[in-house]
Amino acid sequence: MSPPPLPTSSCLDKLPREIIYTIFDYLNKHDIAYAFLQLNQSFQLSVKYHLGEELNLANIQQENLSQFCITSLLPAIGFNLRYLSINSSFNPFTFSKSMENSHSNLDILNIHFYANEHDIRYYAAYLIHRQLIALILIYKNEIVGEQIAHRLLDQNENEEIKPIQCTNSLVFHLSSINELNLLKQYSESSYLSDGLYMIECVLTGQWLTESKDDLCVMSKKLHRDCIFSIKQIDLARCTREYELVSEVSQHRLTVLIPLEEEEERWVSSSILSSHRKESSRSCSKFTFEKLDDEQFYIRPVYSNAKRLQISGKRVIVSLCENDNTLNHCFKLHRIS
Repeated sequence: MSPPPLPTSSCLDKLPREIIYTIFDYLNKHDIAYAFLQLNQSFQLSVKYHLGEELNLANIQQENLSQFCITSLLPAIGFNLRYLSINSSFNPFTFSKSMENSHSNLDILNIHFYANEHDIRYYAAYLIHRQLIALILIYKNEIVGEQIAHRLLDQNENEEIKPIQCTNSLVFHLSSINELNLLKQYSESSYLSDGLYMIECVLTGQWLTESKDDLCVMSKKLHRDCIFSIKQIDLARCTREYELVSEVSQHRLTVLIPLEEEEERWVSSSILSSHRKESSRSCSKFTFEKLDDEQFYIRPVYSNAKRLQISGKRVIVSLCENDNTLNHCFKLHRIS
């Protein structure tokens, strides 16, 4: 005996709309869409009507469901949405492209960040734009980092990434204070074109150069040891993190990270070096804080990093604020 036929959309069509909407009342909105949106045009209209202007996808963890939301749900209803919540399991690039293609008129986009998901800076690069009415950072149900949010709104230097203008207000719900630190570094960093550079200390007019043991400064003259390759290391070109490599030796420059319990002082063991043995407490990534067309602060990328500091003929990591900010200031001269 053969099994009975499975119910089809035509069977469901025979039910009164009141019964369908009663069923909808017992389901999550994303489950309604997943089950009924693509049955036929009649159900598509019913689903759009029931979902309305507000949709919460923040609790979705299943990959197939989040992919359905990106490829089918948001393009179908995006134009009607005014309030949307998602989480950081949604790929920032594919999500932003989906919202662009659906011509969304969002008033508020909430993004809930979870640990070990996409880097928060990618969302900042793809979704923050100058037309935003508000950018709000929330940690443990409290607004934090208002100055960081203002800097992110004002920052519009990276022309490699074109933000998607899909919402009037953007709210980041942070999972840890480290994400706030990442946004702070991102807001203070600037976009640089990859290439060969000479790096000049503003205070002395000397070049940074690679010596036998450490990176140091030398007299101002064109010298092969003064040329460094500066290259952005993330493929999507969003985090603005760079590596510095000596053009002659091809040594990657690293910072030895001082212990957190060290007093706030200049630590000679934190010299920027290409020869010291790397350990778990070293850093080879840097960001550049732009002061004007040529002048920059250079900051190692780790949570407690201060700026680079000229001390004598050596370049070290300063663990304290110095009154003479020129000690931290460098000019970048592009060679090619």
